[in-house]
Order: sequence, then C-alpha cells, then structure tokens
Amino acid sequence: MLDSALATARTQLIVGKLALYAAERLFEVGGASATARVHNLDRHWRNLRTIFSHNPLLHKARVIGDYDLNGVTTHLTEGRVF
Repeated sequence: MLDSALATARTQLIVGKLALYAAERLFEVGGASATARVHNLDRHWRNLRTIFSHNPLLHKARVIGDYDLNGVTTHLTEGRVF
C-alpha cells in the first residue's frame, strides 16, 4: 500500500508539473491570438490550476520528501494526501 501511494504521488507530481508547463507554453507558442476568447484555450490552464489547488503539488512534494529523508509515513498511510 505504501509503495503504491508513493508511486501515485510521484507520478502526480511529475505529470502535474508537465501539464502546467505545457498549458503555459500554449500561450507562448500561440502568441496574442491564443488568448482570444473564441479559441477558449485558457480553459486548459484554468482547469489544471483548479485541480491542483484542490490537490496541491507542493504538499505532495513535502510528503514525499518527508518520507524519503525521515521515513515519515503518516500522510501516506492515512490517505490524507491522495
């Protein structure tokens, strides 16, 4: 159970950062026209930010680091993070 919780947290941390990076690059590549309401591309960035505000990446990183450095499993075993 602990191994799967750690694997899930690490995957979410990596995928979350990559998804936000990709959404932000969308506007850089598209230029000013990418921000036009008609394209509605900002919804991707907004949706990602909403998801990660409910399930913060910073908290996941702290819990993973606490386990890796100190062996603390409290948040992992009680399901408080994921």
